Amino acid sequence: MNRTKLISTKTETMPFRPHFNEIVSPQIEPATENSEVAIDQLLADLGCLGDRPTSNAKVRVLLSSFLMQAQRLADRIERKGGRMVIGWPHDEAYWRIRSRVGYKVATNLRKALIKHGWMQHEVDAEINLYESDGSCHGYLIADFVPSKAQGLAFQSNESLIYATKSSALKTKVVDREIDKRTKTFWALWRQAPLTYGDNQHQMWTAHRSFSDATLTKGGRFYGPWTSMRKAERLKCTIDGKPVAEVDVSGMFLTLLCSISGHVPFTTRFKDPYQLPHHFKDIDRSEVKAVVNSAIGGGTSKQYQSTKMTKKANISQERLTEIRSAIIPSYKCLQSLHKTEMYSETLAMHEVEIMMRLVERLQKPIFILHDCLICQQDDALDVGKELQKQYVSYCREKGWTPIAPAFSIEREGKEEYLVSGDVNP
Repeated sequence: MNRTKLISTKTETMPFRPHFNEIVSPQIEPATENSEVAIDQLLADLGCLGDRPTSNAKVRVLLSSFLMQAQRLADRIERKGGRMVIGWPHDEAYWRIRSRVGYKVATNLRKALIKHGWMQHEVDAEINLYESDGSCHGYLIADFVPSKAQGLAFQSNESLIYATKSSALKTKVVDREIDKRTKTFWALWRQAPLTYGDNQHQMWTAHRSFSDATLTKGGRFYGPWTSMRKAERLKCTIDGKPVAEVDVSGMFLTLLCSISGHVPFTTRFKDPYQLPHHFKDIDRSEVKAVVNSAIGGGTSKQYQSTKMTKKANISQERLTEIRSAIIPSYKCLQSLHKTEMYSETLAMHEVEIMMRLVERLQKPIFILHDCLICQQDDALDVGKELQKQYVSYCREKGWTPIAPAFSIEREGKEEYLVSGDVNP
């Protein structure tokens, strides 16, 4: 859930191959006057602070976001090793559709960071955001850079970020209804922001990202918290109280069961990826990889290896063996279609269910794809309300209602599992 999405998940045309753990994205700004003064001094040192307030506001957001992402990379390297290489898109459209920061400001800051030794070009572009050639280059960040953000307080930016974007367009999306609805969530979240760290980094804005020009596919929320490690998110607070994550187990698979009417369970279940009956020598991780590869590709006839199957160490021969064993039991996969029923169309239903729940409860509940971040004390109630919302949505659509299984995760505590029910 924590990867940054660069291209459409239409795997039949271009599979998603993330090369970088962080992609520069304007998201945050200084939260206090002292932090703004400190950022402005850094910009002055880089030769990027001018006499135009609007331009200064844009580059201030971009440098703040860069520093935050550099800190996250440094933390990742401390845990897993590697190098602090960040993706920096050279494609003008990337900057045009994301925010008002703009391509010119991004280019000038990138050149200044290189000139002053903050980073250097390391990786030629291999991924493109829109066309077949590359546009996202990798830059090695100098070791001293993450410390530049120490002691600074950041918060979400509202004035420059766009509420809606589409990877299928090369210009700003204009959809007042979707923007208005998204900004209503920002207003709710701002009342009790998701807050992280000693410096009280406050987060409440996230744009909705669609993968088609008509805004009917994708539509998930992407904000500062979506690319954080789960371990770090669980250290956050909401209104001073510790958080929990309420995570639906296999949301896309559950949705596909409801839509198709083919449900492999006849009673309560803990995990839709658990085999309906025993299959010798096939474990859950293999089932999950094969099923989600099929959903991502929009076909039950997934003969080629994907990133997910490779990560699960499933060879080509093993893939064929698993498919033959499990596909007959997951008949819902037969309803998949490359353009009409696949991960991006299911994502629209997923986010609609989540949004309706938050709108109905009017509580500071943050959406993270198939997961909700809320205060720990509310977690079980939020999960049960999510089950009700899912069932209500299914009945509205004329689908088979299922109360999805979900888990609750809290820092330092064991995962709490709640079963789903096919007869809610």
